[in-house]
Amino acid sequence: MGRSTALTLAREGADIVLNHGTNRTTPESTNRRIVEAIRSFGAEAIVVRASTAVRSDVRRMFARAREELGPVDILVNNAGGRWAPEHKDFAKIDPGFWQRVLKAEIDGMFHTIQAALAGMRRRRWGRIVNIGMERSEEFMEPPYDYTVGKIARHALTRILSEIEIARGITINAIAPGYIPAFTFRQAVEAVRREGPWKGRRHGTPQDVAELVAFLCREEASYVNGAVVPIHGAPW
Repeated sequence: MGRSTALTLAREGADIVLNHGTNRTTPESTNRRIVEAIRSFGAEAIVVRASTAVRSDVRRMFARAREELGPVDILVNNAGGRWAPEHKDFAKIDPGFWQRVLKAEIDGMFHTIQAALAGMRRRRWGRIVNIGMERSEEFMEPPYDYTVGKIARHALTRILSEIEIARGITINAIAPGYIPAFTFRQAVEAVRREGPWKGRRHGTPQDVAELVAFLCREEASYVNGAVVPIHGAPW
């Protein structure tokens, strides 16, 4: 979803900061392919490795973004915790694992929004989109930590959106269901609205990306505080 979102925003004219480092690292060769694809749309891109759960990493990432690409107008909180449904017994969940998931889901969103707000407020324009989970408030099975993190994302979205809209900043969330991953080729085809995406029968990373792009447009200036579901594939 992060890759498809980056490609789609580039298609719409945005320069892109590609971040990796929250629970995973992306091979350099893969990063180069994504940067090349972004540039094929006429946009610029840089790659930064930063754990969004670490405040100093986030501040460094934003400083580099401003230095190399200019003000940060759009923030997409896609990085999150590890999905571990095998942890079925709540009493046996490792506290360290629990904390790592919640740090990625909640602290990561806290650090990035804090880093983005000052500049957005000065310019009186900004778009923040948080990636949550479809029906997380109704989810009645593991993984507990991941679900709690997504519920918190939805709640903070609703709370902050009411405060920041007066400053020209909209804050929304997208709540995907189970979204199978694209290959790199499928992602590039879909962002060009080609390939098998046209015949899809459930939500895909490109559907998430298209909704992100819409929420960042002027037409969506008063779409605020929404948690929009995207129905995914059957489990």
